[in-house]
Amino acid sequence: MKTKAFAKVNLALNILGTRPDGKHDMDMVNARLTLHDTLDIEPIDAAQDEILCPAMKLPVINTLSQALDALRPYGLKNHYRIVLDKQIPEQAGLGGGSADAAALLQALNEMENLNLSLDELEKIGFTIGADVPCCLHEGFTRTQGAGERVQDLPSDWSFGILLVQGSSKVSTASAFAEYDRREPRQLDIDIVQDAVRKKDIGLLYQTMINAFELQAFETLEELEQVKEDMQDAGLVRVMMTGSGSCLMGFCVDDDVMDEAYDYLKERYPFVWKGRVGK
Repeated sequence: MKTKAFAKVNLALNILGTRPDGKHDMDMVNARLTLHDTLDIEPIDAAQDEILCPAMKLPVINTLSQALDALRPYGLKNHYRIVLDKQIPEQAGLGGGSADAAALLQALNEMENLNLSLDELEKIGFTIGADVPCCLHEGFTRTQGAGERVQDLPSDWSFGILLVQGSSKVSTASAFAEYDRREPRQLDIDIVQDAVRKKDIGLLYQTMINAFELQAFETLEELEQVKEDMQDAGLVRVMMTGSGSCLMGFCVDDDVMDEAYDYLKERYPFVWKGRVGK
């Protein structure tokens, strides 16, 4: 069975504080992208699972192995060979590892008739990573808590996006550690949700916000250059995708987006053009 694991971006990201369990209390508006990894999943007659990724060396314990282990108590019988075609870059704020885990949970739930509900999959997914519950959903979501509370924002809205990541990388752990050393700011997330509800691209451009952005631009010099290059290419709104070092840019003119893509792909290692939404 082949299945797609879709990346996501944060159209809004606020950090409300640290919970007693040590996790951060978040408030976010997330959106699925058409960018995806692909998982080729097949049962094997073996005593253990086999996870392969031609594009990169995965750690022994990864989100796919964790997903397999997490489903064993729920009746998962077979072992599997999984070949991961990796297209979502690392440490980019795009939820790549979480998306892979979410796609595998959904696929194995179907393949082995485990009959787990979405709510059950979310609870299992949250034990793997905070972004996994969100990645189980399509389209737009409002995600709160440490990532375990996900509400669908029903919308058939879709619009263009261009992603650029330079050579600098930021891990989620280091992003939170740096944020915790600073004075927190309270951001308006409701207005971003309202922009999604109204399908108002102008309002969205004005209100998108990311609590990590100020510190990231102060600590990673390359980000400012990437942003300037994206704006020089004609993108009218540029911001971080999440906690990582990838920037996303927007423009309603498809010709400008195409020209920006051609311009930027000659300058940066990862440049992708696609769609936000379903």
